[in-house]
Amino acid sequence: MAVIAALDPHVDAFQRRFLDAIAARPAPGPLFQEEVARLGRALPVGSSDGEPAVAQEQPACAHLPCAIAAGLAGAEAPLVAAVAALAPALCWTYGYPPDDRYPGLAERIAFCEVVGFRGLRPGGAVRLGLTLMAPGTAYPAHAHPAAETYLVISGTGLWQAGETPAAMRPPGSVIWHPADVPHAMTSFADPLLAVWSWSGRIAAPPFYTT
Repeated sequence: MAVIAALDPHVDAFQRRFLDAIAARPAPGPLFQEEVARLGRALPVGSSDGEPAVAQEQPACAHLPCAIAAGLAGAEAPLVAAVAALAPALCWTYGYPPDDRYPGLAERIAFCEVVGFRGLRPGGAVRLGLTLMAPGTAYPAHAHPAAETYLVISGTGLWQAGETPAAMRPPGSVIWHPADVPHAMTSFADPLLAVWSWSGRIAAPPFYTT
């Protein structure tokens, strides 16, 4: 319980700064403000019950210090500072089953939850976490039944969702994926670090669509 008590202020800061950032940006799609309000109501604040998931790393986590350092000098520095405080306690996973079409991808992408099933705090109706991509990585088209919001906090990625043209997304960009919309991302010279939230059918896993 002492571990949770020490992390609680940083989890609160992470949630608050994420919500403030996405609320301050132009809405990336119709009904997005409703999504922001939904997240604000659902994210738990204050002390957590139980024990957090055991911290673990994935190969892609070798790029986390570089991503944090770049993010602390960028547009989302306050949010990145909260990530830096939580970093030693995060439980990173890959999550997709082995797939011969994408050899080595499990070494180049990692995900963690700050709020959720494998997070530092139970999430109830929402999940909130991070995606980390090594430089020069293509995250293939994938989808999930949950609605998803992304906020890029370090690095610039090429984002494509549904039928919309691909676009470069620098730090500070907000991207919204309604439920079941296929989307893909590519990182370039720098690692890509982004905060994500899920709402709706949050227990259903993602899957590759190609």
